[in-house]
Amino acid sequence: MRYPMTSKHHPPRLILPPPLKRGDTVALILPASRLEEDFYEASLKAFREEGFFVATFPGKKKRHRFFSAADEDRAKELNWALTEPGINAVFCCRGGYGSMRLLPYLHKFNLKKWRPKIFVGYSDVCFLHQWLSNRLGWLSFHGPLVGQISKTALVNMIEEVLRLPDRKAEVWSECRLIRKGQAEGRLVGGNLSMLQTSGEAALPREKLILALEDVNEYHYRIDRMIWALIHAGYSRFVKGIVLGSFHQCGKVEKNPFPWEWIRESLEQLCPDGPILEAAQFGHGLKVQRLLPLGMKLRLKGKEFRWQRPLVQS
Repeated sequence: MRYPMTSKHHPPRLILPPPLKRGDTVALILPASRLEEDFYEASLKAFREEGFFVATFPGKKKRHRFFSAADEDRAKELNWALTEPGINAVFCCRGGYGSMRLLPYLHKFNLKKWRPKIFVGYSDVCFLHQWLSNRLGWLSFHGPLVGQISKTALVNMIEEVLRLPDRKAEVWSECRLIRKGQAEGRLVGGNLSMLQTSGEAALPREKLILALEDVNEYHYRIDRMIWALIHAGYSRFVKGIVLGSFHQCGKVEKNPFPWEWIRESLEQLCPDGPILEAAQFGHGLKVQRLLPLGMKLRLKGKEFRWQRPLVQS
């Protein structure tokens, strides 16, 4: 099977999901690593207590090695969740590793049957976010993994999903400005380790606002990944950068690599536009913002102004 080597163009039409409301049906899926049954059941219970019906995959799934199930079975679960017309939103329970291994199986499904719906996750799931954007033009949401957060955080996330129709412009007051300025572009990114520069989940080559976070990485590795983006030509397209958490990064390095050196590399990846840090998304945070990946925005200082509604009106 041959895959395109680059993602030069974004699909011409951004497809928005319908809004979610209490009484709707949601699906909780595990596209990558496995999750202890107690945590999965707690997530199901929490959604039901908040007034949602919860659909579970009717097919067979058996834990396989490091993963929640074999690659083909996890792909079937994703296909079921995005095809089933009665499901209004899909929430990933855990990241870890394994989302990119689904790709050969996703090609076997009839993607014309997939229905746009709210799709939430982050970490390893960022591969699926960019693939959905490149392949189908879907807007999806970088947000908490519902099997790994507290009941309070899950309820907070649900409330934020329910408020999506009202989000237009907002000030992210928690951010610190590394470089002031303003920029326009499509919001992309998420977990730095998952960003692709080639293949079907590659970052598009157009004006971008790049959101970045990571976990348990040495600082020099973070710097190396930034330089990989620079060498792939993305300094031509990155008009602004928003940094989330870099939880437990750089803590055990024998040879210190100061964060200030990473800031210098970020300024080369984004030569002119604004650079913000300490935004409320990524690993190690009790509460996270929902990032509408694929949406065009105007970034001015700490103000984020979305150029379209985030869900269908």
